[in-house]
Amino acid sequence: MNRKFRIWAVGAALAIGAFCYYALAERLVILSTNDTHSQIEPDAANEGGIMRRRALIDSIRAAERNVLLLDAGDAVQGTVYFNMFRGEVETAMLDSLGYDACIMGNHEFDNGMDVISRFYRKMRTPLLSANYRLTGTPLEGLTRPYVIKQYAGRRIAVVGINLLPEGMIAPENSVGVQYADAAEIADLTACYLKRVEHVDFVIALTHVGYSGGRDNNPTDNMIVQRSHYIDMVVGGHSHTTINPAKAKSVPHLLKNADGRNVLVTQTGSRGRSLGYTAIDLDRLTVECYKLLPVDSRYDGRTSRYTALQAFLAPYKTKVDSLMNHTVCHTAEAMPNSSMQAWNLVGDAAFDIAAEFSSMKIDMAIMNAGGIRQSFPKGAVSEGLINSMFPFRNSIVVLEMTGQQLLDALAVMGGRGGDIVSRQARVEYARQGTAKPAKILRATLNGKDINPAKCYRVATLDYLAGGGDYMEPMTSCKRLYSDSKQFGERMLHYVKAIDARGKKLKASGKPRMIEKK
Repeated sequence: MNRKFRIWAVGAALAIGAFCYYALAERLVILSTNDTHSQIEPDAANEGGIMRRRALIDSIRAAERNVLLLDAGDAVQGTVYFNMFRGEVETAMLDSLGYDACIMGNHEFDNGMDVISRFYRKMRTPLLSANYRLTGTPLEGLTRPYVIKQYAGRRIAVVGINLLPEGMIAPENSVGVQYADAAEIADLTACYLKRVEHVDFVIALTHVGYSGGRDNNPTDNMIVQRSHYIDMVVGGHSHTTINPAKAKSVPHLLKNADGRNVLVTQTGSRGRSLGYTAIDLDRLTVECYKLLPVDSRYDGRTSRYTALQAFLAPYKTKVDSLMNHTVCHTAEAMPNSSMQAWNLVGDAAFDIAAEFSSMKIDMAIMNAGGIRQSFPKGAVSEGLINSMFPFRNSIVVLEMTGQQLLDALAVMGGRGGDIVSRQARVEYARQGTAKPAKILRATLNGKDINPAKCYRVATLDYLAGGGDYMEPMTSCKRLYSDSKQFGERMLHYVKAIDARGKKLKASGKPRMIEKK
């Protein structure tokens, strides 16, 4: 054999070997969603929608041998589908789309464990939680700590990790739920799975948020930093869009306790994107991670889902009856994150409390997270108002000392400000992640809040009970508790404005101002 032929033969052999490796190499595609919040149909921006998601998932399953589909919680709460049917549709969709595992978010508890457990009992999709002990609750026996799946001889485990209920779930909705530290349990369970169950790759499926949590409620960032055994995190709760294709995206690779990179994924919210991660099963390494848009390009593929359409039809008919009933009009669009929407809701809460309590109220405090939808320009439907204010919360009036009020405002400033009514002006300086802000000045009707004086403050019973970490409110005397839910009062409020021939509008001037 001459020298040139030998060189050619070696090169050909190497090329064939490389071809065989890539031809024979197995990979696992992990698809993920989080915080889809009852977005069964496309949203106001024509993004998302359950039929489109089904079409996208099925197209990937048709192209890939190994697919794992996961949901990281808060599949409910945010549209009329949840208001009317309380989770029945969303849990059925997890089964219909063939999810391999899911976890509960904090909003799965919104109607209480009795309600959601009825639908979980019917659900085939494994419901995971490694760090909640649910003995004696309606959820007892409905969860498991992990699932183990096998692909091409590799054992892949998914561990469910939930957030600390305190401050995020109304106490009456989580009675009996015992929480164990998310970071500790996540790594201990992963250690057991690798050492005892001989699992090759561990995915933590979490609903704790990407970063910025409090010390007693670890986030994905903290979980990874304290981990030795977790290989990947599929997260939710913070609505973070982790997209490596975007230049300013938050980091998707975080260092664990051993200095090893761990992939952390999250898709934003409302089902607008589907997380796509490819794992090389031979090397157990991440080949790629990206977000796939769920949009109108899949509309042409949904007509074949006749059984799914037939299932949704009676629910959609009832939803449409509310979504087509106009109750008021707006002068301009007001996104739920805008100052206009915040100021409108703060003033509405004040006016509602003053009217129905027949008391002199000093101010109102609300939480921006309670506004679940945006106001469009023009006609606003009854269904949209219901979707904006879906929670089973009611107005209460608290007697607060000025110091308690200042402490509550400090908590609000610590998260970048929140909703206050028109009487208030607050200047604050943040003092680090998840810590109360320093109040530089706070006034009511132009007068400084006096720490020794008593004030009457309208708020929601959720906040008064310590929700959204409003611990300063928990020891305050309740002077009034409304018998109606805030959403019902808000519907009456906007109808009354419309009856006077006026449009909804509000100032966009901030009332809580951060000073750098």
